[in-house]
Amino acid sequence: MITSYKLLGFSTNFSSSYTLIDKIHVRMKKVLIIEDDVNLGTPLAGALEMHNYQVLYIANADKAMEDLSHFEPDIVLLDIILNGELNGLEIANKIRTINNTPILFTTARDGNEDFKQAFSISNTDYVRKPYRLIEVLLRIEKLLSNQIQTNKYKKQYPIGSFTFFPEEQMIKHQSEKIHLTNYESAVFSVLCQNMDSFVSRKIIIESVWHEEESKLKEGSLNNIISTLRKHLSKDSTITLESKIKLGIKLTLTE
Repeated sequence: MITSYKLLGFSTNFSSSYTLIDKIHVRMKKVLIIEDDVNLGTPLAGALEMHNYQVLYIANADKAMEDLSHFEPDIVLLDIILNGELNGLEIANKIRTINNTPILFTTARDGNEDFKQAFSISNTDYVRKPYRLIEVLLRIEKLLSNQIQTNKYKKQYPIGSFTFFPEEQMIKHQSEKIHLTNYESAVFSVLCQNMDSFVSRKIIIESVWHEEESKLKEGSLNNIISTLRKHLSKDSTITLESKIKLGIKLTLTE
């Protein structure tokens, strides 16, 4: 069945059986939308939530940096022309002083200067209004996929008083080196890549063991989590939280 609908400023026409988001996400990704036109931003936020994103929509761009810090999005959808002290390009440059979160610029303007400035900022893409929802989804997917690949090959993860070296399958605590098994290292890598977010057991098992029947490996996963907890117990700020319906989350508290 083909589903067609229009949401004030963008439209879409695609098969309802096409589950685009499920192909790339290991958890519900967080999207921060900064758009001062509520007639566009509100339906866009609703549409993204329908596609399994956790969305924070703000129309007041002056709060952008504060909300960015609190929400910690995986990607930012940022209008270039904003009614505030800063425009979208200026906000993007401020974001880059903090982190390399992917940014998808949106604008109704088509000037070359906007393109040049937008693409001079790293890890960005650009979509022109009025846009189709499927185009926004595909560009979000591409940016997040690139981010996942970048994180995948990260050489080390500092976690509290520990440092994890995926390539060496080792956790270092001060002068102590703790060597992990292949599966322990693989599980820990998934959790590090999704720090502060729950990852379902099904996703971990599929990623590590390539096993679709997750129940067959749940015992092995539980044993690995128990082992990792013992290794990390020397730092009380590190928590491996496990919840039946949500999955497992690696958290560092101050």
